[in-house]
Amino acid sequence: MCSSLHVSMDSRLAHEVNSGPAPFDRFAVPNRRVLTTLGVLGRRPPLLRQVPFDDSVYYHQRDRPATMSFKDYVVGTDQWNGPVQAGMYTQNDSKILGTLVKEKKATCGPNVPQQTECSCFPGNSGEVCPHYTTSLQVEGWMGGLGDLNHSHPFVQQELLNYAVDLVQDYGADALRLDTAIYLDLQFVKEVQQAVGVEILGEATVNNLTYQAYLMRDEKNERILTGLLNFPPFYQVPTAFCGFNMGGEFGDWSMQGTWSDKGPDMRGLGQVMTEQQNSKLYESLDLMGTFADNHDENARINYYCKADQVRIKNTLVWVLFSQGIPIIYYGTEQGLNGHQPKDNTSIGQDEMRESIWQSHYNTETWQYNYIKTLLSTRKVNSIGAGYSEVKSFDQHHLVFTRSCDGGLREAWVFLNNAGDGRRHSRIRYCPGPLPGINGQAWYDAISGRRMDQHLSEGCFTAPDAEPKVLVLRMDEIIVS
Repeated sequence: MCSSLHVSMDSRLAHEVNSGPAPFDRFAVPNRRVLTTLGVLGRRPPLLRQVPFDDSVYYHQRDRPATMSFKDYVVGTDQWNGPVQAGMYTQNDSKILGTLVKEKKATCGPNVPQQTECSCFPGNSGEVCPHYTTSLQVEGWMGGLGDLNHSHPFVQQELLNYAVDLVQDYGADALRLDTAIYLDLQFVKEVQQAVGVEILGEATVNNLTYQAYLMRDEKNERILTGLLNFPPFYQVPTAFCGFNMGGEFGDWSMQGTWSDKGPDMRGLGQVMTEQQNSKLYESLDLMGTFADNHDENARINYYCKADQVRIKNTLVWVLFSQGIPIIYYGTEQGLNGHQPKDNTSIGQDEMRESIWQSHYNTETWQYNYIKTLLSTRKVNSIGAGYSEVKSFDQHHLVFTRSCDGGLREAWVFLNNAGDGRRHSRIRYCPGPLPGINGQAWYDAISGRRMDQHLSEGCFTAPDAEPKVLVLRMDEIIVS
């Protein structure tokens, strides 16, 4: 069994406490577990309370006035709002982008590789997002969480020691690097080289060229072996369930609502196609695929309105599209976390529910469906390997995956029809040619023969359940 660990290379997981010498009380560590997270694993006594980086020189202080104390810089004053923020430019730049698009001087959307979302994210620059700078991205803070200066030798060495210790002490096969794009990439490169295992970086971006660069730079030197694949994720809630996960041009008023036009697969299909055809990525096999997470607006059960057929189609996309599938905890329990559009929301914590109340139920349909899909992947050796988008439209997505070490090909057929059309026939084009030499196409999920549903180059599925077709020796014997 493979194991992975979450790593933060900034003080972003520090717990705020109400006592201690300000401002370092904000970064103080109240227990051993979080102490380990902050980078002093096995190197200092197991104190109940400790500040790992207890000098202001260890933190970024962009635009700090010469006469201002570090405490005032962090806490703020009547004339100072606190540390410069990494994302302070995005709202205004997104509005600039909107103006340019309206004037037909710029384009954005899933068919634009450098701007697959109509918002300015890290890595979007130039005329359309004019205030983006890499220095602000690295030196700016996120809220009041301490932003470590990775150019400082002590900070570098302590965090490198911590990352290496994690791998050595716990035998981790891989690491997830939190907020990777907000770190100095030269330091990230050093961490990747030092740990000796694969690192998947969190990179909330929509510029595919910039995303690929985070794996290998212009000198063809490795930065990170893998990334969480956000560009297709941003399309998933709309594709399968018609849910607006984000906003456009700085307007977030529609976030957390459902489109009047219903679900639409075209954005997801387009982004998948652009990634596969770009030839920029070192490996799409090391991109983490997911349908929800702990930061975004809603869990899959909420944004699909508990529609089983749509959730099943989404889960098949997660587990069978190229990359490393990631199922967010609680999906198997049907947790319903989301950020309500009123003053009662506690923000991202709405998606971080405790799970023990579920008693870790192994009888839910979600648990057993995910179990079936994992078995299907294993039996058919569908893991790393080639993928090709064959077609997509508003309601259908067809792609292939290599299986059995590239010796065979599996066809994946997805739709967004929903529970209301569960028993309706769904026509997909193209489809594979019927089997020959005693072979036939079977749905690997259900085990049902599907060869008889192939005709005229298309596949007419008998229902709206997702299908993964693989070739097997035909079980029907004609005498």
